[in-house]
Amino acid sequence: MGFFDLGGLAKKLTGGGADADKPTAAESRDPRKAARFFEHAATATDAGNYDFAIELYINGLRHAPDKMEMHENLREVALKRKLAGGKPAGFGAMFSGGSNKLEKMLAAEKTWAMSPLDANLMRDFMKAAVAADQQEDEDTNLANVAYWIGVNAMENTNTKPNKSLYLSLVDSFAAIDAYDRAVEACKRAIAVAPNDSKLFEKLKNLEAERMITSGTFGAGGEGDFRANLKDSDAQNTQQAEQSLRMEESELEQLIGQRRAEYDENPEDTDRLTKLIDTLLRTDEEQYENEAIELLTEAWEEHGQYRYKLRAGDIRIKQFVRQSRALKKAAEDKSPEAIAAFQQHQKERLSFELAEFQERVKNYPTDMGLRYELGRRLFQAGQHDEAIGAFQQAKGDAKHRAQAHLYLGQCYLKKTWFEEAIDTLREGIEAHKLQDDRLAMDLRYLLMDALVHQAQDNKNIEASREAQKIASGILQTDINYRDIQQRMDTIRALTKSLEANA
Repeated sequence: MGFFDLGGLAKKLTGGGADADKPTAAESRDPRKAARFFEHAATATDAGNYDFAIELYINGLRHAPDKMEMHENLREVALKRKLAGGKPAGFGAMFSGGSNKLEKMLAAEKTWAMSPLDANLMRDFMKAAVAADQQEDEDTNLANVAYWIGVNAMENTNTKPNKSLYLSLVDSFAAIDAYDRAVEACKRAIAVAPNDSKLFEKLKNLEAERMITSGTFGAGGEGDFRANLKDSDAQNTQQAEQSLRMEESELEQLIGQRRAEYDENPEDTDRLTKLIDTLLRTDEEQYENEAIELLTEAWEEHGQYRYKLRAGDIRIKQFVRQSRALKKAAEDKSPEAIAAFQQHQKERLSFELAEFQERVKNYPTDMGLRYELGRRLFQAGQHDEAIGAFQQAKGDAKHRAQAHLYLGQCYLKKTWFEEAIDTLREGIEAHKLQDDRLAMDLRYLLMDALVHQAQDNKNIEASREAQKIASGILQTDINYRDIQQRMDTIRALTKSLEANA
């Protein structure tokens, strides 16, 4: 890459200074200026000029503040800057932004971009986005931005969880009617401070609000929330695009419309995204393959990995759908159908394994991806590699208990019983619930590890502990797996060891 003239480009774009292009509250925003900033931000990123790229993205977002794709691009740049040794923002920069709520949001976003793994900065960014959303006109939707960064804060593992952080997220999610996420944040606050009775009352009220609004936001997941947010760029097609029961002819008509819009300007990534979203509404392989082809071309042209990642997601979805059909066909016990299903499962695992290895390489700080990679490595029988992945993934609060469960299974496969026992105890401690499926699985596996230790070392205490755990599972759910038979076996083992002591 040749020399990149930062100063010259800055003057050209802003007319003399980095902030000269700020629109006032009364000015109409200019999407052409936004596109120019975003284009040059991508060039600066490719040149490794991450600080300048962040500045350019912020300037572009002044003209298109609810363009979610660019907030996501900014996050990618921020993570690259972090990996390259970039320092956090200076103390003074954290208090800039003026009186305009949008400017305050952008100032908070820029500060966060300088330290993108700090959940407290994500919290501040989210609060500023909520405030800006309330101030902006109805055609500018910043609730989507607030929701997106709030979810990132919830899933962050680099800032120690604390009640204050989660309660702030509760309030921000509630302010944009994302009550499902507000409930989740409140539950996390309770996990940190289980003796705070006020939190349980707050949770009760949030769950009531979630029930009231469930008709609007459905299950409340990220897709549900974002699907219900106002698409200010396409008001006239909003209802048609969000209808999951659209007539086939209407959907084909919309696909044709989106294709025509994209063909007019193939460089418009927003039009590309809308075309792909519409193609995927069909759940038909021919349209999905078209989306994959478009995403692959975009990745090859722009070099932004998120395009390849989404293409991979579509292929995984296709594999899952095909697996379901082949599994159903194999229910008649036909050798040919069973062989076809087994072969497909091998192909699916091979694809997903390569896919998540690549994703981890591109997003090395995302512990959720390491967890997903570990799952595929475990399925492939690559237990040593899976152990490495799960040991890192257990630092992610979202997957901590599940990572301990898989680690325990890996250690048992290698007959490392002491390591399995220690790990599974840690997993039980990390998972606060006592009677859900994951809690039962952790305890059952710990019971199994203790039985192995008792048999190998003639350890009476290990057998007694295993028996106690088995009794607890039995009393919780008598139909859980083979617990009745295991209970009888463990009792016999304990009696045998005690008799020979």
